[in-house]
Amino acid sequence: MIKKVDLPTINEPTPDLIEHILVRYHKTLRSEFPELLTLAHRVETAYAHDPNAPHGLTQALDGFIADLEDHMCKEEAAVFAGLGDKNFGRAAMPISELLQDHTRQEATLNKIAAITHGLRLPSYACTSWTRLYAGIGKLIEDLDEHIFLENNVLFPRVQVNI
Repeated sequence: MIKKVDLPTINEPTPDLIEHILVRYHKTLRSEFPELLTLAHRVETAYAHDPNAPHGLTQALDGFIADLEDHMCKEEAAVFAGLGDKNFGRAAMPISELLQDHTRQEATLNKIAAITHGLRLPSYACTSWTRLYAGIGKLIEDLDEHIFLENNVLFPRVQVNI
């Protein structure tokens, strides 16, 4: 569920909305990726023979992070840069592609949820495992808010101004 109080209002100027997305989501996500990968590898290695362990999570996260990084770079270069100088037409072409990226990212998050058994920890989970699942939970929540803002607020503005 998206916490409406954490989201900028629909009336916020587009440059402020873009800055919010860049700082709150892009920068934050990028800063959290390395720790998630380290924790995933640590847990998978330590619990290699445990059927409750999130087997395949490191690989899934690594692919997800690479895809998300590519997506954020496309947004920053093709959409956000074009909006900054009022060149709205520059952002027109990639919007459908970015929406497809969002759909694919949501599907990958569902795969990660399956690998982690819905982020349910076994009673014997260590601190690393607990931190890993808390971090993934935050990643999912942040990405849900991020996608909501772009799909429902920012991208419609771009399409209206083309």
